[in-house]
Amino acid sequence: MSLADKTIVVTGGKGFLGGFVCRAIEAKGGNAVAIGSKDYNLIDQSDVRKMYADLKPDIVIHLAAACGGIGANVENPARFLYENAMMGLMLLEEGRHNDLGKFVLISTTCSYPKDAPLPLCENDIWTGKPVGATGPYGMAKRLLHEACETYGRQYDLPCVVLVPANLYGPEDHFEEEKSHVIPAIIRRYVEAKDDGLKEVSNWGTGSPTREFLHVKDAAEAIALAAEKDVSCEPMNLGTGVETSISELTTIIASAVGYEGEVVWDTSKPDGQPKRFLDVSRAKKRLGFEAKISLEDGIAETVEWYKQNRC
Repeated sequence: MSLADKTIVVTGGKGFLGGFVCRAIEAKGGNAVAIGSKDYNLIDQSDVRKMYADLKPDIVIHLAAACGGIGANVENPARFLYENAMMGLMLLEEGRHNDLGKFVLISTTCSYPKDAPLPLCENDIWTGKPVGATGPYGMAKRLLHEACETYGRQYDLPCVVLVPANLYGPEDHFEEEKSHVIPAIIRRYVEAKDDGLKEVSNWGTGSPTREFLHVKDAAEAIALAAEKDVSCEPMNLGTGVETSISELTTIIASAVGYEGEVVWDTSKPDGQPKRFLDVSRAKKRLGFEAKISLEDGIAETVEWYKQNRC
């Protein structure tokens, strides 16, 4: 469907990814309405019902999530499972009562089982249980995969399920307690350069690989999914390129201009050895291919951080 003149509610729309998604929607002529936890409590059915009555969305893009770093996942497994499952289920249930035109779920690679073959392919999501600290969060999202499929089948509610790689880019969270790997390393190297440190210590061996997707590319893919008529089967969003943590730190050090020594603290854990995605389904069904290289995206993100840090 064309997004022109459509009202598109973006839950979590005031967060890192949400701002870029709203801009991508507006570039396609849609009316993006960003909502956050201070606007509506999405685990309260009466509040979700009120949101639909107030805003009358044609499409809901569900980005909001109860999530955090490893420590938060360890401390809140039941809360993260409950709140993520309930938010999605409430939005679907009230959506079908309000003739919602489409529901777009943003899922997570945590929904994949630990030992799924690489590159991670959507057909392997159900081959094992999501495990580890993020397992309950991944299981909640996996439940919503099934919910989207069943609401489509029983109530003719069109749904799309998207599974993005690790996101990064300008406007990301650089606070120590909130940051993910790229903003954390950028902050470390910028501070090391400012302080004249001769070496920077990083966790592990640097050998694990991950996949990184620029937030602007992710937002464009999400807007395409809202616009196009596609099936409810999950679609990975990424570059299909694996990058080792060692390579990543080299790219970041170069962008920062840090010329000191890199030290690897092998007493610290590496985490999962490899993780990257098969992105052929999104390319075929959405016509989506990531445009921003990791080097260019890192350079842009470093520059944003330098100009906006406190």
